[in-house]
Amino acid sequence: MTAMERFPHLISILRQAARLVTITAISLVSVTLAACGSGGGGGAGGAAPAPVSPVAPATSAVARFAYVTNTDENTISMYTVNASSGQLRSLGYMISAFQPFSITVAPSGRFAYVANQSDSLSTYTINSTTGALTAVGAPIAAGPLPTSVTVDPSGRFAYVVNRNAASVSAYTINSVTGALTIVGAVATGTNPMVVTVDPSGRFAYVVNLATDNVSAYAINSTTGALTAVPGSPFAAGASPRAVVVDPSGRWAYVANRDDSNIWVYAIDSMTGALTKLMGFETPTGVDPRAITMDPSGRWVYVANFGANSVSAYTVNSATGSLSPIADSPAGSGPISVMVDPNSQFVYATNEVSNTVSAFAINSTTGALTPLATSGTVAARTSPSSLALVRGTAPVQFTPKFAYTANQLSNNVSAFAINSTNGALAAVGLPVAVGTTPRAVTVDPAGRWAYVANFGDNTVSTFTVDAATGALTAVGVPIVTGTNPVSVTVDPSGRFAYVSNLGSNDVSAFQIDSVTGGLTALMVPGSPFAAGTNPVSVTADPSGQWAYVVNRGSSSVSAFKINRVTGELLALAVPGSPFATGTNPVSVTVDPSGQWAYVVNELSNDVSVFSINSTTGALTAVGASVAAGTNPVSLTVDPSGRWAYVVNQSAANNVSAFTINSLTGALTPVGTVTAGLNPASVTVDPSGRRAYVANQGSNDVSAFTIDNATGALTAAGTFAGSAPASGPVSVITSGQVQ
Repeated sequence: MTAMERFPHLISILRQAARLVTITAISLVSVTLAACGSGGGGGAGGAAPAPVSPVAPATSAVARFAYVTNTDENTISMYTVNASSGQLRSLGYMISAFQPFSITVAPSGRFAYVANQSDSLSTYTINSTTGALTAVGAPIAAGPLPTSVTVDPSGRFAYVVNRNAASVSAYTINSVTGALTIVGAVATGTNPMVVTVDPSGRFAYVVNLATDNVSAYAINSTTGALTAVPGSPFAAGASPRAVVVDPSGRWAYVANRDDSNIWVYAIDSMTGALTKLMGFETPTGVDPRAITMDPSGRWVYVANFGANSVSAYTVNSATGSLSPIADSPAGSGPISVMVDPNSQFVYATNEVSNTVSAFAINSTTGALTPLATSGTVAARTSPSSLALVRGTAPVQFTPKFAYTANQLSNNVSAFAINSTNGALAAVGLPVAVGTTPRAVTVDPAGRWAYVANFGDNTVSTFTVDAATGALTAVGVPIVTGTNPVSVTVDPSGRFAYVSNLGSNDVSAFQIDSVTGGLTALMVPGSPFAAGTNPVSVTADPSGQWAYVVNRGSSSVSAFKINRVTGELLALAVPGSPFATGTNPVSVTVDPSGQWAYVVNELSNDVSVFSINSTTGALTAVGASVAAGTNPVSLTVDPSGRWAYVVNQSAANNVSAFTINSLTGALTPVGTVTAGLNPASVTVDPSGRRAYVANQGSNDVSAFTIDNATGALTAAGTFAGSAPASGPVSVITSGQVQ
């Protein structure tokens, strides 16, 4: 154990000068125990509680959203969860209070709570459809250095460990607003780390790192107040770091950091007292930081920070003892671990690599296997705690609208997408933009559309009618650099970036959250210098990095995005710019944030790069992959399994590739014919169809995507209302359901 962990006053002195050893609260109650109820009394002066019966997990629930706190940069990353594959799909991020550390979700799925190391607690409402978080007022004061927050199974009370005060605070939850009201605090041991509540909601347990014990409390069922149970605290191993209670309420498991093992306790169903089961000390990997159980109570999983692994164990239902499961999968500094509501997947946050790992659970043995597709996704700096939101229906992405920028007629066409067959139906007449529009994009929420106008050096802004998809201009076009050719919106939806081919730079704008209007960023270096003739700009799914391909200098410039100001920081990415093939014209980052792909028009190939999740630097993955003649655009489907490249000139086709989820490498699947002079390709949010804008034939080709092979099958050709000439860019939008 370090001196810092033994003596909390040292942390108080150094907390702003050095990164605290990361700790995480396991949000087990919010995911697995919503159906358990609050149980009997158990508070001070209450009647003796009845024995606990085993609790069957809810089988109809599925995970819908995941949230990860990024402590060092004051953000929360958001993801959807694919209930079938377990894959996480980025929903961007939001700015949070200072030093968000531990996050939990109320059993109802309506509220999220975050313990901030800045001695405060944040409350958020959760949009059950989109997963969006909205702050409930300003953060409220907490004790010194709150490190763990959890909600009881009834959803009426919240508990927060205050590490530097050696206490745990109780709060009542307003059932309408989610707001917290302090009940009081009780003493713990020194350096309390994590608090958890048993499935009945009658007992709470806190592990104390510096005093090597576990504090146990009875919960007053009326007020939520805590009272120490007889015999508390109970001895643990060296530096107990995390605790979990099994779904039946019979056993408690404590991960001991310095001993690198797990102690097993029997829980007295009447008093909540713990009795250590002798001889049941089970080894973990080095430096276990978090422990969790699956909702069925069959398996235990431990995040081993020092061993870079997640270890798995089978639970003996009769004795509570653990048996190791072989072949623990690797992480990179895992510090938080959680199981989905149906015991199908495990998720771990990795502090060292700034990623989240996802694993499939073998339904027979409990063993973990990295997901075949996107088993690792990008997080942001210092991911600490992870929480899941459950629901009764899986998340679905429904395609709604498509837009094309028509270069020759100086307008934008809008289409409604038939969610059944993917057919496009023109929405009204094309809407006028500036001169020679070259690119169109839509913000992540589908509220605003932006068009880069090459000929008059502007970007046009539009509101999107949520019902029809129709566009309405917002003010007048905004001035950019010379010859803007590409526009993108960062995943947080707060900034827009435009690459300017003629002035060799990138214009950056703040997006008005109410109107969608753009305001040029007044920050040092803006507009931001790129290479020669920058023609494409994109942001990675985590919102940390921006990449710009420079056609004239055959390179990719990489920038770190300042999450507060939107400034692009070139010097923050070592090695930038990175060499590509000849005449690169398009750059795309896959949904996991691990790979970047650059289309090289004159060398007729695609450069493949791995992305360093800590620095944003690019490393070439093997040799460039051959494409068709004059490739000009590339997209990756939302699952990250397939890539599609549009080939112009005499080819007039689309090349399909499979993506190796471990290396990012591309393998050809085949080609299909598009229209004349295809210029842009996109995949709709459902991942079922691809669309290609054909500049020469003034139409859009639609294709269905084979879910097993990624191959494309022609599904019709669609033209916008006249006048619409020279569609050079196509984008689709949709909604989360």
